[in-house]
Amino acid sequence: MFIDSLKLKLLAGKGGNGIIAWKREKYQPKGGPYGGDGGKGGSIILEVDEHLLSFEKFFHKQIIKGENGSCGGSCNKTGKTGKDIIVKIPLGTILKDEDDNVLFEFKNKNETFLICKGGFGGRGNVSFKTATNRAPNIATEGTKGEIKEINFELKLIADVGLIGMPNAGKSTLMRQITHSKVKIGAYPFTTLHPNLGLVEFEDFSRILVADIPGIIKGAHINKGLGLSFLKHIERTSVLIFVIDSNSDDPIEDFQMLLDELKIFNKDLLDRPCLTILNKTDLQNTENIKKFKKFYPFNQETLIEASALKKLGLDIFLKKLKSYCETKF
Repeated sequence: MFIDSLKLKLLAGKGGNGIIAWKREKYQPKGGPYGGDGGKGGSIILEVDEHLLSFEKFFHKQIIKGENGSCGGSCNKTGKTGKDIIVKIPLGTILKDEDDNVLFEFKNKNETFLICKGGFGGRGNVSFKTATNRAPNIATEGTKGEIKEINFELKLIADVGLIGMPNAGKSTLMRQITHSKVKIGAYPFTTLHPNLGLVEFEDFSRILVADIPGIIKGAHINKGLGLSFLKHIERTSVLIFVIDSNSDDPIEDFQMLLDELKIFNKDLLDRPCLTILNKTDLQNTENIKKFKKFYPFNQETLIEASALKKLGLDIFLKKLKSYCETKF
């Protein structure tokens, strides 16, 4: 299950109460105040785990609580500090408050953020002792930990994003070039959520590829799978357009993709890109000829291929590796 947004209530631990206690020893029946302070409440800390790809593990969880601090003890003992709760989240997570203001973005591996601070421990009566009040009969309660309702959103961070119409062959391409096991079928919207896969080369270099679900006209206004997946393209460094050479009009398909990206975020078109003219094994020579003539970018960035038959993939991977090494 792929979940890229959710809302959680976070409650940091309450500080332990301070106590009133008196020193009672054989030869000191009135030995003065002896009550310790309460322990601090546990905080809630968010930490990136690069192996997580969505918020799936939070599907049945709505509240996360920090551990409360313990009460103070006699003999002026401070209560035990509540244990901090470390919550693992995917790289690319964005935190927003209830007013949709961005609080923090996780862009780096192993990055951490203190989201809810635990409460302070209360004061025991020892801390109230003064020169004029040597037997204070007072202690305070610990303070409550911070309570927040946070919206979690995920924008996947990948080196390369595969972009195309539904059923253009992106999932087949993804399966052929990476170790990702993706769902494949001869119908639109086979990919219902972004898939990630690693392309590994002989020199041990790697490229992380995101297969973005198919984009249709009007995606920028949430048609089809819409905005929920267009946002994942924003974090990729290189765009790979996958065009079905056997569709009714490959040129129109490509132009639509460019238009949707431009409307959603015009800066996306400034990024380096490659284009795979896929399914050339079906030999729709007229479509291929027209598309090559129309293609608005450098012809070196256009690769004729068949993901299903593994034709042209060696050339594509060689160019992809060279392109990424140059552009990153």
